[in-house]
Amino acid sequence: MYLLRPARPSDLDTMMELAGHLDSPNLPHDEAFLRGRLQRAERSFAELGPPTAEREYQLALEDSQGRVVGTSAVIAKHGTPEMPHTFLRVRLEERRAETVDVSVRHCTLQLGSTSDGPSELGSLVLLPEARGAPGSPGKLLSWGRFAFVARHPSSFESAIIAEMRAALDAEGRNAFWDAFGGHFTGMSYADADRRSAEDKDFILDLFPDTPFYASLLPEEVTLQLGQVHPEAQAALRLLEAAGLHWLGEIDPFDAGPFIGAACSEVMPIRDTVTGPLAADALEDAEAEPWIAATGENGDFRAVVSAALCAADGQLALPKEAARRLGVASGDEIALTPLPRRARDRSRGGGHG
Repeated sequence: MYLLRPARPSDLDTMMELAGHLDSPNLPHDEAFLRGRLQRAERSFAELGPPTAEREYQLALEDSQGRVVGTSAVIAKHGTPEMPHTFLRVRLEERRAETVDVSVRHCTLQLGSTSDGPSELGSLVLLPEARGAPGSPGKLLSWGRFAFVARHPSSFESAIIAEMRAALDAEGRNAFWDAFGGHFTGMSYADADRRSAEDKDFILDLFPDTPFYASLLPEEVTLQLGQVHPEAQAALRLLEAAGLHWLGEIDPFDAGPFIGAACSEVMPIRDTVTGPLAADALEDAEAEPWIAATGENGDFRAVVSAALCAADGQLALPKEAARRLGVASGDEIALTPLPRRARDRSRGGGHG
C-alpha cells in the first residue's frame, strides 16, 4: 500500500533522482533549488496560513518498503507582483471581405499576465517501475493533492491551475520556442526556461504586447499549440477527470496548455467527506476504493483503500489502511473519491 506524505529535507537525494526524470522549472535537477523547496515545504506544512508564493506543499509517495517512488506538489499561489503568471491567450479571429466573398479565420496569440494568480499543481513525477503498479500510485500522487486542498481550503486560492508539459525533441528543443520566443529574446529554449524559474520580467519586456497571428508560424508549429507531451497524456487525463479544463491559454515558452478550474468545481475537492473512523474495521473486499487521508499540517497522510461511509457518519477502513495512516477508532479521517475512468499510468514529465 502506497503512502502519500509531506516531503522532508531528508528526502533530498531521492528528490534529486526524481527531478532527473523531469527537470522542469518547478522541479529542476538542481540540488540548491530542491533543498530550498524542501525547506519551504517543511515550513508550509507546519505553519498553514493564507495562500502566498512561499507556501509550497511538496509531497512524497512511499511504497510499502518506505522507499520514495514519486512526488507532486501544490503551490499555494502562482502569480505575484514579484513573479507574475504569464501566458499567451489563444483566440480565433474571423475576417470577411464582402466584395470578394472571402472569409478567413486566424488564430491569434496575446501576451497576458496576472500578479494575483491562482494556486498551482505541479512537479508530478513517478519512477518508471511504479507506473501502472497495483495500488493506484499515479492516482494517489495526482488526486492526493486534492485531498490536502479539501482539508485546508483557506490555505489555497479559489481557483487552481496546472501547466502541462509540451513536446520537446530529442535534443531538448521546443519547436514553438524556436519559431516564436527565440526570435524576440535571442535565447535558447533551455536558457529561457531556466531563467523563468526566477524571473518573468524579461518575457513581459521582450515579447510583443499586441496580438500575434499564429498563421505566420510554420504549419507544423501551429498544430502543436496547446498540445501536451506524449508522456503527459495520462497526467492530463487524471486532471481532466477531476474537472480541470483548458483555459484558452498556453505557456509562452513551449505552447503547453494551462488547464484549471474553480476549486468549488473540482470533483475530488467538492466531494471529499470527513468523519470519525469507525470502531469496526472494514472487511468488505468489494467496497469502493477511495483516497483516505488524515493528519493536520505536517502530519498529512493519504492512502488508496477500500472504504465505506456509514449512515451514522462514521467512515470504515480496513486494518491495514488504518495502520498505514496511523489512526485509531474515533480519529477524524477524510475520504476523497478516485477517478473512475482515467487510466492509472501517470508518467514522469507531466508537470501537472
